[in-house]
Amino acid sequence: MESRKTKLFQEIGNSGMRGIGQRRQNVFGAFLNLAHEVMHTESAFTPLNREILGAYVSKKFGCSYCHLGHLETVFVLGGEDSKALVDEPTEELSIMFELADKVVSNAISEQDVVDFMAKGYTEQHYEDIVFVCSLFGFANRMVTGFGLQYIASRDEAGSRYLANGYKFN
Repeated sequence: MESRKTKLFQEIGNSGMRGIGQRRQNVFGAFLNLAHEVMHTESAFTPLNREILGAYVSKKFGCSYCHLGHLETVFVLGGEDSKALVDEPTEELSIMFELADKVVSNAISEQDVVDFMAKGYTEQHYEDIVFVCSLFGFANRMVTGFGLQYIASRDEAGSRYLANGYKFN
C-alpha cells in the first residue's frame, strides 16, 4: 500500500510551526503568550533551567521536534555544554527531572511535593515545574498531532529565537 500525506501534514511539514500558527492564529497566539509567561517571566528557576526542563520533558513525551528545537534554545541561553545537561543533569536538574517524571506520568502525590520541599525548594519551584511540564505536554501533542518533524535548516533559527521570549502580539 502506498504511503500518502494529507494536505494538512504536507502544508505544515513545509512550513514548520509557522504552518500551525497560520491555520489557527488565535489558538497559536494564545499558546505563544502562555509559553512566554511560563518560560520567560518571574520564576524560581532561570530561563535556561526551564528550557532544559522543557527539552527533557519533550524527550520523555517522545516529541523529537520539541526536544531538538529546545536544545537549540538551551544552546543560545547557556552554550554548547548546557545541551548535555538534558542527559547528564546536575544535582539540581536531577531533582527537577525526578519531580517532572512524576508530573508527566500523572503520578504526583502531596508527599512527593513535601519531599521536594524538604530538599530546600519552595512551592514556587514546584509550581514552575508543573507549568513547564504542562506547557510542553500541550506543545508536544500539538506538534506530533500535526506530524511535524524537526528539520534544522527550517527550524533552527526559530528555536534559537525563543531564547528572547515567546510573546505573540
